[in-house]
Amino acid sequence: MKKITLLLTLTSFAFLFSCCDQGTEDTGVNFDITFKATFDGVQLEKSKDYQFGSIPLFFEACRMYVSDITLLNGSKETLLSEVEYFDFTPANASFATPTITFKNVPEGDYTGIRIGYGVKASLNAKTPSDFPAGHPLSVETDYWSGWSSYIFSTLDGKADPDNNGSKNLSFAYHFGSNAVYKTFEFALPIHVQEGQASARVTFDMKKLLTLADGTLFDIVTYPATSNSASDVTIGQILTANFGRATNVEQ
Repeated sequence: MKKITLLLTLTSFAFLFSCCDQGTEDTGVNFDITFKATFDGVQLEKSKDYQFGSIPLFFEACRMYVSDITLLNGSKETLLSEVEYFDFTPANASFATPTITFKNVPEGDYTGIRIGYGVKASLNAKTPSDFPAGHPLSVETDYWSGWSSYIFSTLDGKADPDNNGSKNLSFAYHFGSNAVYKTFEFALPIHVQEGQASARVTFDMKKLLTLADGTLFDIVTYPATSNSASDVTIGQILTANFGRATNVEQ
C-alpha cells in the first residue's frame, strides 16, 4: 500500500511539473517594426539640404531613445521592449532605418501602440556601466553625467537663416531628465500573425520642430537646449511634439 501511495505521489509531482514547464514555454510569433526618421515626409539623411520655412538647413546627428513599446488591446497590454536606441545618422552611412524583431508576441488583433519618448525613470536612474556591451543603455555617448540622465533625443545640424549660402548657425537640441519624458498612444488596427507584414514607425523631424499651432519653432532665437539641469523648457516644448511627429502604420 505504501508503494502504491508513493507511486501516486510521484506521479502527481511529475504531472504538476509537466504542467508548469509547459506554461513557461515561449509562445507567440516574431513581429517586426521598422523605425525611420524623416523630414517633411522625406527620408532624413545626414548633411542633406532641407528647407525649414525660409531657412535652408541640414542635419549632422539624429538619435533617440524610446521606452516601453507596448501593443494595446483594450485593457490588455503586451510589452514589446523596455528600451530601444536608434541612431538614424550613423558614422558609416548617411542614414539608417533599423528594423527590430520582437519575439514571442501573442498573435491577434491589437487596437494601438504606446511609445515612451526617452528613457523611463526606473532605467534613467542607472548609468551605462550598469549594462553589458551591446545593450541600448550601455552607450556612453548619450549619457549626461552632469545631469545624471541619458540624453533622450539628439538633433544637431547647421542652418542658413540669412540665406547667403553660408550655414553659420549651429543648432543642438539634446533632451534629457525625467521631467522631459513623455508617452503617447496611437490608435490603429495592428494584426500580429506569422507571415503578416511588419509595422512601421516614422518620426518626422520637421513636425518635431513645429508647434501645436502650426508655427515653426524659432531655431534662430533658440538654437540649443540649455546646459543647466534645472532648465528643461526647450526639451519639454519639443518632446511634447512627438505625438504629432510620429506616424504608425502596418
